[in-house]
Amino acid sequence: MQSGRALAREPLFANAGYLMTIEALSSLFGFFYWGLAARFYHPGEVGTATAVLSAAALVSGLAGLGIGNGIIRFLPEAHGAAELVNSACTLVVLTGLVAGGLFLAGLSIWSPSLVLLQHSATAAIGFLLFGIVLTLNATIQSVFVAHRLALYAFIHSLIVHLVRLPLVITLAGLQTAGLVLSTGLGFCLALALSLVVLLPKLDAGYRLRPQLDFRVLFALLPFSMGNHVSGLLAQSSRMLLPLVILEKLGPVASGHAYVAWVLGSFLATPGIALAGSAFAEGANAPHNSALILTRAATAGLLLTSVIAFLVWTGAHWLLLTFGHTYAEASAGLLRWLAAAAPLTVVSQLYFTQLRIQKRLRSLMLGSGALAAVTLGVSLWLMPQFGIAATGMGWAIGNGLVVTAGLISTRHWMMSRLRTALAHPGSKGR
Repeated sequence: MQSGRALAREPLFANAGYLMTIEALSSLFGFFYWGLAARFYHPGEVGTATAVLSAAALVSGLAGLGIGNGIIRFLPEAHGAAELVNSACTLVVLTGLVAGGLFLAGLSIWSPSLVLLQHSATAAIGFLLFGIVLTLNATIQSVFVAHRLALYAFIHSLIVHLVRLPLVITLAGLQTAGLVLSTGLGFCLALALSLVVLLPKLDAGYRLRPQLDFRVLFALLPFSMGNHVSGLLAQSSRMLLPLVILEKLGPVASGHAYVAWVLGSFLATPGIALAGSAFAEGANAPHNSALILTRAATAGLLLTSVIAFLVWTGAHWLLLTFGHTYAEASAGLLRWLAAAAPLTVVSQLYFTQLRIQKRLRSLMLGSGALAAVTLGVSLWLMPQFGIAATGMGWAIGNGLVVTAGLISTRHWMMSRLRTALAHPGSKGR
């Protein structure tokens, strides 16, 4: 059997380790960040700020066009890496302007509580820039993963958190704007560092500049758009739920829910990290992707189940860090997110398998089902169970995706599990 040190040196687990650390740091810093927010800001201000941040994330997701997945899949075999990266970045800036503008124009329809963004030119421009910066950050992160240098992605993420943590206290006098601005400045500085320092390390001659190489984009976009649609569907529930809670239950409930989701996101860390690393490894070795995914699933389930059990049993005490109101209002939601965590690992790796195999139709169907069930169950149960209904919807949605995935790939999974058990020392590359 391979030693732990030998496994840690494998690209699959080494890069997954960095990606996992990124998620862990996001959750850890998020824990302290929102803990400070709970102490220095009113719950209503936290709720409104989280809705603005979720809206910016939604705009970023729309503007991204799935370019990140396309970069990971095609950059390893690209002849002009700089042209691909520059064209991708230029395109997402343009789409970010369009998506952000449309979102602001229609606020009275889909989020009346945020219509205040229309009343200030500064707020509107700031929101547009924030959406673009988020999209560029995600694109650059994908470049690092495609190069199998998740260490750079880790550095990028660390800068975001180190900047925004002290700012949340410094800018408390600005109320809701202070929360949004502290996060925005963190992403701006991380993006600047990546463009000026980290990207040139990958290619000594690289410089970001506006460029639209349509030959590159025409090769990239079909795959990217298929993944984009599936990614939007899969994440739409997570991005829309804060807005739904804000409208249905009010800003205080939105603040309580957001803290639970921040903590709950930590539970999906192993699945997301291993899925991202497995996608990069599978793109470099498609013929061996089945074994890569099998090994990733085994490790992810083991880690997630242990963490989820600890969080489920200690949800109330964990939330006491934010105050008694958060412990009382958010514990039920956090327990449901803990119960859903192992299912999330399997569903994410199933989507990765479909992505590597370019089964975009199945990917979009599965992602759409996850979003529809999560939102549908949440809206149905919210009058009775409050914010906990969103965790119930998330658990049921992922459970249905896992069931469908196991049925459709049961023969493949059994054969690969037998291979993994018979040859535990085989490489996942």
